[in-house]
Amino acid sequence: MFITFEGIDGSSKTTQSRLLADHFQQTYDVILTREPGGTDFAEKIRESMLISSIDPVSELLLLVSMRYEHMKNLILPALVEGKVVICDRFIDSTIAYQGYGLGVDLKLINNLHELAGIRYPDITLILDIDVKAGLNRAKDKNKYEEMDVDFYNRVRQGFQEIAKKEPSRCSILTNIETMDNSQVHNTIINEITKRLV
Repeated sequence: MFITFEGIDGSSKTTQSRLLADHFQQTYDVILTREPGGTDFAEKIRESMLISSIDPVSELLLLVSMRYEHMKNLILPALVEGKVVICDRFIDSTIAYQGYGLGVDLKLINNLHELAGIRYPDITLILDIDVKAGLNRAKDKNKYEEMDVDFYNRVRQGFQEIAKKEPSRCSILTNIETMDNSQVHNTIINEITKRLV
């Protein structure tokens, strides 16, 4: 089973992916990973990509190549072995940030992922949070967190659109800013349980 967490910065994706991994480790063999990153190659590029300003299409090409390596060398082998893979960000972040946020053509994003043979997750949990609340909570300062509120409103809208288009894969959890971590975690467990029944 391949599960991803999505949402704008400060939506507790990292915290919730760790909590879910801890929960599943009681029963399953779990791999917890992240993007950008997940492999030695991608982790080396991650830091410079998050601080350097480059053309959005160039950034997209980097992300797709990093994701291909991640998929080929970590995610697919783990899934073949019957492990649960939990990833903090994946393809939907590229659609939301580069597509909706930066204006890269959505068809180009989808075509590149299709050409690379990128597998979509089985379950995607989108943590929806008010933009200002999310940015106030964000811990890792990078070039995206310096973007204006309009950019983040577009990104948030992108995630909402993805959830509407793919309800069989995506669960959107709203009003995250009104819940503590344990409440969000319990909501996530309920959502996954419903999908696995």
